[in-house]
Amino acid sequence: MKDVMEMLRRYFKDKAQVKMAYLFGSMASERGGPLSDIDIGVLLDDDLDRVERSKVKLELISELTSLLKSDRIDLVIMNDAPVNLNYEIIKSRKPLIENKSVKVDFEHYILSRYLDRRYYDRRWVSRYIERRDDSHE
Repeated sequence: MKDVMEMLRRYFKDKAQVKMAYLFGSMASERGGPLSDIDIGVLLDDDLDRVERSKVKLELISELTSLLKSDRIDLVIMNDAPVNLNYEIIKSRKPLIENKSVKVDFEHYILSRYLDRRYYDRRWVSRYIERRDDSHE
């Protein structure tokens, strides 16, 4: 696990378009086994549009597959990911590379959006359960 993290840190350090990179999922929690995916979240430069981000994603996956000698790589472009997924990624607390100012701004944005959303999600679930219970009486 530490070898993989060190390889990933060295790899991402030289990628100018990658502003932040995180290891998350079972490998980050050290529950990963030989068949586990390697889950990586990357925040790309804001100047890249969606098409350019897709091209960068394909390049990164190709290079990471060669570097790690595995095709079990799940790469998430955090710029395009839903808030809930981004929250799970930053919650892992396993940054591979980090730009302090970008990290503070991005994580603050995700946390505030996630907490706002969580309130409404819980309200919706609560109302759904109430309606379901009322209809079964």
